Amino acid sequence: MYSIGIDLGGTQIRAGLFNENGEMIKRNHTLTKADEGPDAVIKRLIEIVETVQTDRKQSLVGMGVGCPGPLDVFEGTILSPPNLPGWEGIPLRAILEEHFQLPVFLNNDANAAALGEYYFGAGKGKQNVVYMTISTGVGTGIIDNSHLLLGNNGSSAEVGHMILNPYGPLCGCGNRGCLEAYTSGTGIVNRTIEALRLSSMTSILRNKETLTSKDIFEAATLNDPLAVEIVKETREYLGAGLLNVIHLYNPEMIIFGGGVSKVGNYLLKPSIEFAKEKAMKPLADNLLFKMAQLGDDVGLIGAAALVKYNKAHI
Repeated sequence: MYSIGIDLGGTQIRAGLFNENGEMIKRNHTLTKADEGPDAVIKRLIEIVETVQTDRKQSLVGMGVGCPGPLDVFEGTILSPPNLPGWEGIPLRAILEEHFQLPVFLNNDANAAALGEYYFGAGKGKQNVVYMTISTGVGTGIIDNSHLLLGNNGSSAEVGHMILNPYGPLCGCGNRGCLEAYTSGTGIVNRTIEALRLSSMTSILRNKETLTSKDIFEAATLNDPLAVEIVKETREYLGAGLLNVIHLYNPEMIIFGGGVSKVGNYLLKPSIEFAKEKAMKPLADNLLFKMAQLGDDVGLIGAAALVKYNKAHI
């Protein structure tokens, strides 16, 4: 039995054919060209899916689609994702089900990635897992006693938008002091630009025409004083966020994915130590922290995992 995984992003559409063990048999991709609007993007999505399903069409049991929120998971509707302009109330599940005559399962990309790691990656064999991707933003998927935590309309576990400091830096969501504003790549860069503007502190970062979070971490390892302060603050707020996650969800394992997390122990170790030290007993006892194992394909594998999960829980 086979399934299709579809990773719909603002830049690329990727599709893959998977067997029941999560092994990718065939894949393809194309540019999203989101500025052309929903109809054109959906046409390209259908075309790319048709290229990967050809020789296994009769054995397909369903399709999973991971995409940015906000969504209504239960209705299968894309509401208004910032990087897909014009996608307001688009019933993507119904459109794809009508065309392919297969069950389609739609969920946000962080939830899909969480399921991918739960079934086929670092979380395999665990029942209570938090997947946290720290990249341009901060996304989270929660597996609670082997069930994907969804909430009222599938928008549960927006950990990146828990407010840690109501007077902190502005977040992309419009609030201040969110975890994302402190720990995402975007947030780290924005805070550094503001610090460079307000501080007279010498810094090698002043010579950068375009600044990335990688630049900031590299400068900190060279003991650049301003970068060191930014990284110290990032660690502290990530530690506070992890502590809240532990208290809220009591996981067996927290899995880190995303580009910022690839900095590794330089960022993560102090944050983890803080969270474990401050956590109420016995919530942090035997708690494991791991890096994601599925790499850049986590979204695609996770989309296929949506089929496996929904087939098991319907």
